[in-house]
Amino acid sequence: MSDNEIPLKHRLNLETGIITWKELQLFFAKGNLLQVQVDEDLVATAELIAENREKELSALIEKDKISFVQADWVKQNCQANSEFWAVVVAPYVICQIKN
Repeated sequence: MSDNEIPLKHRLNLETGIITWKELQLFFAKGNLLQVQVDEDLVATAELIAENREKELSALIEKDKISFVQADWVKQNCQANSEFWAVVVAPYVICQIKN
């Protein structure tokens, strides 16, 4: 089975991994880091972004379920060894606090 035959959501799930804040800092500095609230499905959200499903994304943004990472969020949630679930949907890295 080629990559093109694997459903997008399954492929994104396979590409999801644990990463430390130290490794995410560069993406934050570039403005390419998004955070998803822990009560949302990281992979499903990444799929919405990959498919540019604006209506569903707008609803998540309005409810503060997904946002670009801001300095206040970093201060509250990040230390060098803090761990997150993350997946790449270029040019973005989408992360979620690991609990």
